[in-house]
Amino acid sequence: MLLLFSLIVVCANCHPEIVARYLRTPMANTSGKVAASEEFAGRFYHAASRTTFEIAPVQAGGLELRAGHERVRLDFFIGSRRMGRSYAFLDNGYLYQAPVGYYATRRGWDMAPGYQDDIRPDFDRPITAECLYCHASGVRVEVGTLNRVANWSGLHGVTCERCHGDGEAHAAHPERRNIVNPARLPPPLRQAVCEQCHLSGEARLLLPGKTLEDFRPGEKLSDYLAVYVAAGAPRGVRVNSHAEALARSRCRRESRTLWCGTCHDPHRAAVGFRDKCLGCHAQRQCPSPQRDAGDCTRCHMPKARAYDGGHTTFTDHSIPRRPAEAPAQPGPPAELAAYFTDAGPPGLAARNLGLAYAQAGAKYGRPAWLEKAWPLLRQAAQSKPRDAALYAQMAVLLQADGRIEQAVDFYRLSLQIGPNQDAVLVNLAGLLYRQGKKQEARDLWRRALALNPRQPAAQEALRRK
Repeated sequence: MLLLFSLIVVCANCHPEIVARYLRTPMANTSGKVAASEEFAGRFYHAASRTTFEIAPVQAGGLELRAGHERVRLDFFIGSRRMGRSYAFLDNGYLYQAPVGYYATRRGWDMAPGYQDDIRPDFDRPITAECLYCHASGVRVEVGTLNRVANWSGLHGVTCERCHGDGEAHAAHPERRNIVNPARLPPPLRQAVCEQCHLSGEARLLLPGKTLEDFRPGEKLSDYLAVYVAAGAPRGVRVNSHAEALARSRCRRESRTLWCGTCHDPHRAAVGFRDKCLGCHAQRQCPSPQRDAGDCTRCHMPKARAYDGGHTTFTDHSIPRRPAEAPAQPGPPAELAAYFTDAGPPGLAARNLGLAYAQAGAKYGRPAWLEKAWPLLRQAAQSKPRDAALYAQMAVLLQADGRIEQAVDFYRLSLQIGPNQDAVLVNLAGLLYRQGKKQEARDLWRRALALNPRQPAAQEALRRK
């Protein structure tokens, strides 16, 4: 918990009460090393895979997951357990997701989000720095790997720097100008502090040459990310739809001051929603029999089951005027729309929209969206940018269309720019093997396994060939 100690030493010297309150919040406790004494044992049957999962304490204070022939120790948790908690296990220092999770509202174990319908739940999904970004500060992944997290045992939640910037520089010379108070930022920059983790959309894409770890409070998030949301009417509640739902709300559109921090103080539990509503709606007469219950959100921010979140319910931040039943799980959106209005130059805008349609098209199984993506990606490639993601996606579409030689060229180009892409290595190796270039293919599969030793396609390929 070295990072947690750093937070206490740097920030608590001047702000002890604020830090003490923050350390009790979900955000400060959204990841960490598993302690079996703080977890619950359990057992459940998963019908889709016909598998019984058992979670039980073992010697030396550990917690073990047992499923068929699999036995893994649950080493790391993700989630504060306010709603639920997911888990990860170590394999020679590499961090992988476990297919089970604990759901606080049900007080029981079940399949983790994304595993509910799996016929064969896998144990090979790597947890990368990008996966951990919103649950842990200061993640260090060893060079040449995707998920060998060097400091996993010292990670514990999100620290003050995520929202306020460099705490050490401020502590050395305490001035307002070298620390960020999100409430004082202009609206787009203020919202970006929260959107870095609470905005996922239908597609969320890093810009070429950017990493989210480089984003700092006070900067434009659109300089790092492109986010695409469903065009038109809201589609229901998702696990991570808070920011886009609030942006769609009439309250937000007609107010220059409403933002996440209006109702949520990150340093303490959220309270007093009704008072916030009455700041604008004091003269309105509420017809609901619950009007004196002291909480407008019961009707206007109802909870609903997240259609992408397993067994969890989340608050609808679109603030509907009239209470309504939660919508059923929707199908794919009709179209995608950019969340950020500053799309950038035409080539970058085409690249982002093309990647978004390709990503969402694969997720929803919509071939028409893949066809829509291709001319946009081809347009973006005309300027020959250094963009590994662009060329990798073009290679995937070319391969699917049977244009193998061109696909090989684009896979190679992608790897020249971004060599640490296990899926690209595997795809290229498969094509080269079928072309008779067997030794080069084997070398690529081995490179993929160095990045991620549980890469299933590379494991299977080397086992058979």
